Amino acid sequence: MMSKFTTKQQEVLDCIKNDMPKILVTYGAKRAGKTHVLSLAFLGFIAKHENDNKNFILGGVTYSTIWRNILEDWQKWLGIEIKLSKYNSFNLFGNNIYVLGGSKSNSWETARGFTAQGAFLNEATALDETFVKECISRCSEEGAVVYMDTNPENPMHYVKTDYIDKDGQRLKSGKLNIKAFHFTLDDNTKISEEYKESIKAATPQGVFYDRDIKGLWVSPEGVIYSSFRQNVHIIKREKIQDLELEDIWCGVDWGYEHKGSITVLGRDKNNNFFLLKEIVSQHKEIDWWVERAKEIKRHYKKEFGNIRFYCDSARPEHVARFQREGLKAFNANKKVLAGIEVVAKLLKVNRLFICEDCKETIKEFNLYVWNDKTGEPIKINDDCMDSLRYALYSYYILNQKIFGF
Repeated sequence: MMSKFTTKQQEVLDCIKNDMPKILVTYGAKRAGKTHVLSLAFLGFIAKHENDNKNFILGGVTYSTIWRNILEDWQKWLGIEIKLSKYNSFNLFGNNIYVLGGSKSNSWETARGFTAQGAFLNEATALDETFVKECISRCSEEGAVVYMDTNPENPMHYVKTDYIDKDGQRLKSGKLNIKAFHFTLDDNTKISEEYKESIKAATPQGVFYDRDIKGLWVSPEGVIYSSFRQNVHIIKREKIQDLELEDIWCGVDWGYEHKGSITVLGRDKNNNFFLLKEIVSQHKEIDWWVERAKEIKRHYKKEFGNIRFYCDSARPEHVARFQREGLKAFNANKKVLAGIEVVAKLLKVNRLFICEDCKETIKEFNLYVWNDKTGEPIKINDDCMDSLRYALYSYYILNQKIFGF
């Protein structure tokens, strides 16, 4: 079941064995091994209470992320099949394991009504603060523990200020209450140096490099797409016309007082991505946008069929109208930072190119900046940036192997 641990993972396990902290947090870079070690440690903690009929919490963003990040490994390690009951629970080593999604403001309600021996909260920065605090309060049994793993975000995030910044905190009895471990990509000695080099080369400098590679809690600042170069990423109309494309789809950002935008994306056989066309306008009703979308559909239908439109879900009536008109419209995946990271990585490795005719998009690339207080983009000069992100990130979620990161 187990392989040798990295040095940093062994430090975590030694701390659990010798100090038994109430709250233990592993945070830092992606692919650093921080989730793996806590998953294994929590499984061992449950096993220590074999046939005690205790309650344990597995918390994460959604049920599917908990399955992917934790339960699939547990099934493999233990050689069992885990099936959730109608209460989203299962029995393991004679104990009750409750699987709880914790990303919504009312998620804390699912953790009410029982006392727990322990909780493992996966992707803690993506969980609602009240949910996290409720799970911790549920863990009131003697010797109860709370494990959390997370990637860094804004340095004012509650996970950092309330837990990580209190690393080393002890109770009046002297017992270690909170312990936090910082992971970098280089801490993971189980992956090859070549792989690390490749990941580093593909990660844009700035906030994404500092967070994803170094595992630092930093605020973003300046221009968001700092890797964008007009002499590299803007290509001539003639080259666009000569492309042999494998797929075409669109992103849609609704507008009225601010500009609305439809961006048309294409992918070639080498998995390079191209912004082929933009439609940007202000003070247009939905009828106008339906006609523009139908024009795009007709233009590409013979070669690519009924192409997809990934739309801003903030106007469900507009998405429904597109669907009634025979357009293949879906709610876009609108995650902001994750979507920006996908666009930024494509620019960094020179796999995203913009047709010279897409003047509004090109302008916004140079004006799209971070709010250094909130860690989010400033909501100005973002109409094309939003529709481009909707198109690329929604496509990425469904086709991650194509992107290669």
